[in-house]
Amino acid sequence: MNFRTIIAKVILVTAIALAACQSAPKTNLERVDALKKQVKTNVQTLETLETKDLVHLQKDFMVCDSILQFMPSEKVDETFQQLLLVDAYIKQFKETCPVMRADMDSTLIQLDNLKSDIETHYLSDSLATVYLDMETQHVTLLNNQVEYFKDRLGSCNKTMKDFKKKK
Repeated sequence: MNFRTIIAKVILVTAIALAACQSAPKTNLERVDALKKQVKTNVQTLETLETKDLVHLQKDFMVCDSILQFMPSEKVDETFQQLLLVDAYIKQFKETCPVMRADMDSTLIQLDNLKSDIETHYLSDSLATVYLDMETQHVTLLNNQVEYFKDRLGSCNKTMKDFKKKK
């Protein structure tokens, strides 16, 4: 083999090794940190939904509900159905929000404990991966719940704005 061929092979092997390192899966600790970050983002989103979106929606709902008595009877049925749906989402959110908040708090504690167990090598890598997969599924479920309410409350706020524009 000539010198150029050896150098080319070394460069090729080095490039492949660097590419493999960059595309390697996250470590267990990085995965835990990413999950914690996602839960904290969901906590903030839930707080915003509760303190801003829900408050605004409830005010608009009360205004729209009081307008019903002044509407022509042919429009009351359609509007009443929309208001019933908005009211149902408000109640659902109010009932579910405390449960979600408690679940997020306990998930953060579990993730802290899992991180500690990984750092101290209390768990084997395979067992840590199993627990991480379970926590990932749970965090995904929480995220989906938050996105559901974000979408529903946003849709309800749009419905209320559209209704108020018509009146």
